Amino acid sequence: MKTILIVDASESDRRLMSGLLVKSGYEPIAVEAMEAAKDEVAKLPPGAVIVAAMKFVRGTAQELINWQKTEGYGFPVVAIVDNLNPLDIADVMKDGGAVNIIQRPAMDKQLVETVGRYARPGRTMLLLPDELIPRQSEAFAVIERAIRNIAATDVNAVIFGECGSGKEQIAKEIYRLSSRSQKPCTVIEAGGAALVGNHDPANLRSEVLNRMEGYFKKADGGTIIIKNVQLLTFEKQSVLYISRENIHQLVHSHSLEKQIAVVQ
Repeated sequence: MKTILIVDASESDRRLMSGLLVKSGYEPIAVEAMEAAKDEVAKLPPGAVIVAAMKFVRGTAQELINWQKTEGYGFPVVAIVDNLNPLDIADVMKDGGAVNIIQRPAMDKQLVETVGRYARPGRTMLLLPDELIPRQSEAFAVIERAIRNIAATDVNAVIFGECGSGKEQIAKEIYRLSSRSQKPCTVIEAGGAALVGNHDPANLRSEVLNRMEGYFKKADGGTIIIKNVQLLTFEKQSVLYISRENIHQLVHSHSLEKQIAVVQ
């Protein structure tokens, strides 16, 4: 079983994260203060992950990361952010710092998936491929027909569904069956580090716009899958709507240009 150390001053959020992790097969350990965190880090097994708030009792995620380096520990740290302050996030993620971030308001959507990228099992376990697994039901047959119909066209796809229902896998299957499958496929977590930055709606050369333009240049002719678009502010959603003269006309969460699959 994979161990996850949670360091957060909020008792209710510690309970929430622990419950999500237990349901997904992890063994969470939750503490609120720096002293307890250090004690638990010293006892963590190989393959463990630390989830730490930017600030907690008598400490910060950055201080915990620095202490790990001093003591020779190398457990990956995922930082919990209360707001997407670009300067704070850049600071905690620079020079071998936090490996990723989770937005506190979106913990229920981001925690398990993000932790899963860094947790390493202590024993051999079955790893399923990150692709759509066929089912025998009539409902799945309907989904398969929809996938083939969309893949044969150049239309946009907005995929809705509950957390964990396989929306990303459906988007990837549309890409795999489309004429774009020989071109790149890029997956972007809208609530993660990729879209952290400053955006001034009056300034078309803002930080987020430049970053998104880079993604679209890289995936030109292929597909971009944008996950959890609802986590973006309206201003940042507008970044995905650049003029055709610049690159391709991209985004709004409900108005998407060709080559985009949006996973809600």
